[in-house]
Amino acid sequence: MIIKPIALAGLLAAAQLANVAYAQAPKGAPAAAVQPASPATPAALQLKAPEDWIIYDNTTTYTPVLDDLSRHLDAARKAFDAKDNKKAATEMRAAADELKKQAARADKESKELVAADQALLAADQKFTQDAVARINASATKVSSAASAIESGKITKKSDLDQALDTAARADLDRRWVVTDVTTWYPVSEEPQRHFTNAVADYGRKEYTAAAAEIRKATGYLRLEAGRASGQAKQALDKSVLDLDRLAPAVAKGSLKETKEMDKAFAEANQALAQAYRAKAGESWVRQAYERTGYELKAAAHGLESAAGWVGGEAKTIAASTVAETRALGDKLASGSQWTRNEVVKGLQALASGISAVGQQIKPGK
Repeated sequence: MIIKPIALAGLLAAAQLANVAYAQAPKGAPAAAVQPASPATPAALQLKAPEDWIIYDNTTTYTPVLDDLSRHLDAARKAFDAKDNKKAATEMRAAADELKKQAARADKESKELVAADQALLAADQKFTQDAVARINASATKVSSAASAIESGKITKKSDLDQALDTAARADLDRRWVVTDVTTWYPVSEEPQRHFTNAVADYGRKEYTAAAAEIRKATGYLRLEAGRASGQAKQALDKSVLDLDRLAPAVAKGSLKETKEMDKAFAEANQALAQAYRAKAGESWVRQAYERTGYELKAAAHGLESAAGWVGGEAKTIAASTVAETRALGDKLASGSQWTRNEVVKGLQALASGISAVGQQIKPGK
C-alpha cells in the first residue's frame, strides 16, 4: 500500500492525465497490449459483510470490524461489558500496538514513495507526518484507556467512549490511509446495501432499524474520508454530516416521504465514486495496476448506485460508463491484457460519468 500524495490532485487533472500515464512506459514501449508488472494482489477478492460492529455514543456511531485494530477494539469492549477488565485492558493494549505498527508502516512507505518520486516530496512528507503523528496519538490514548480500565477508573461504557473521544476515533479512522485492498474492497458495496435496507425498514415503519442502517453506512464513509483528499474528501465529509443529520429524523419517523433519503444516498454514493476514481488515478500513476482495477470496480458500483437513487436519465447516463469501467477494472485486477490508451480513456470517461450524474442529483450545480 502506498500513502496517498496530496500533490497528485494536480497531476491527475483530466487534461494532464494522458501525459502522466504515458510517462510511466519505458521509451520505445509498444502501444499494444501491456501485461501489468506491479506486485500481485489476489485476483478474485470477494465482497462480504463486516465481522461485527463497534457501537459508540449510545448507538449513534458505528464502526465496522474489518481488521486487526478493529478486532482488538471490539474484543476489548465485549470483555469490558462482561466485566473482564484484565482481558479488556489486554485487548486495548493490543489495539495500541497495532496503531503503532500502522504508523511505522505509513512512515516507511512514505520514505519509499519519496525515494521513487522527488517531485512529490513536500506534499507527501507533510501528509504522512500528520498521519503518523495522529495515529501515534491515538495509540497513546488507547494505552491510557487500557490502564484506566485495568485500575478500575473506567467503569461504564460511556466513560470508555469519553476516553476514546470523537477526535481520537476520527484519528483511528485514519488507519484507512494505510489499509490494504484486501480489507477495503470486499466491503466497498456495503454502504449501498445499508441504504437500501434503510428505505425498506422505513417503509415498514421500523424507524429505529432504518436509522441504524444509515449509521452503519456512514461508518464506511468516515473510513473512506480518512484516506481521501481534495474535492473527494470534501464530498465525503459533507455526506457524513448530512447522514448524521438524517439518521435522527429517520429514527423519529418524521420524514413525510423518502425523497430526502434518496437524495442523501445518491450524494453519498457519488462521493464514494469520486473518491475511488481519485484513488484509481493515483494507483495508475504509481503503476499499482491491480489496485487500480479494484478501485475502478468500486467506483463503478458507486456511480451505478448513485444513479439508481436518482433514476430516469441518470441511470441511462451512467449505464455505459459503469459497464465499461467494470470491464476495465476486471482486466486490471485479474492481470489480463490491457493498453495504456484504454486505461487513460477509461479514467477520463469515468470522471465525466461521475460529473454527469452529479448534475442529475443537483441540477445546475
